[in-house]
Amino acid sequence: MHLRRFCTACIVSVLALVFAGPLVQSSLAQGVSIAPLRVLFDGRTRSATVFLTNRTSETATYRISLVNRRMLETGAIVVADKADEDEYFADDLIRFSPRRVTIAPYTSQTIRLLARRPRGGFPENIEFRTHLAIRSIPVTPRLKDLENEEALIAEGKLSVTAVATIETVIPILMRLGNPQATIKITNPSLQLKHPQSSYPVLSVDLVRRGERSVYGELEVLHVGLDGKETHLHLGRGLAVYFPTPKRTRIITLKKANAQMLSSGKLIVRYTETEDMHGDQAAELTIPLGKGQEQLQ
Repeated sequence: MHLRRFCTACIVSVLALVFAGPLVQSSLAQGVSIAPLRVLFDGRTRSATVFLTNRTSETATYRISLVNRRMLETGAIVVADKADEDEYFADDLIRFSPRRVTIAPYTSQTIRLLARRPRGGFPENIEFRTHLAIRSIPVTPRLKDLENEEALIAEGKLSVTAVATIETVIPILMRLGNPQATIKITNPSLQLKHPQSSYPVLSVDLVRRGERSVYGELEVLHVGLDGKETHLHLGRGLAVYFPTPKRTRIITLKKANAQMLSSGKLIVRYTETEDMHGDQAAELTIPLGKGQEQLQ
């Protein structure tokens, strides 16, 4: 009887670990690829489709939901319990189906989204935001095995394993009117000898102003005294979500060395991509000179 109670408690504990407190990661939900990675409703577009593809050899199940998230200045995406001042969530404006999917190996499933216009006194030019969450549902122990737990324990076949769910979130943006934004690159810091890296490290701030998010590419290149250009970095899919005023980007320059960065200049460019209806660009020139081991 004591063994039965102990085993039952263990199985229940496993189920609690599986279904409570998911492990949130920036990577894709376990075994599934998602396309597109961002959804924009621009006032003319009211519907969209997200494709989930099971890349594994096993059938997988996922739970779909809407969650509100906020970007920190570090670029981290965190839970947002309520909207800040001048922040507008879209979870009440988006409908989606289905809410749970089971996908056979190497096949796809579509998630359909529908947006409706908000009611009430909102600014003429505005951006709403929420996130679509795709959470894996792992296989859990079958409860009928509890009937034979004493035999399983005696045979050494029963073990307790904590299984964490994996969650991926993709942003959903809804823009009404014609919200504008600007982007500026500021506060450069170059360390030729970084304490945590064997490569030079460049840090810049992307300062966003206006009524909407920005999304684009960040490029770093070196121009030598002879005019020769060397591309050092290209970061795609770099966003600063409204209303976050800035995002600090730390870049490891693996294609550079101290000798290269002792002369010439660095050019840092940020360009918005057309797929998110962006038209902004910014550029910063960082002069390099002898003895500049660290630029502040």
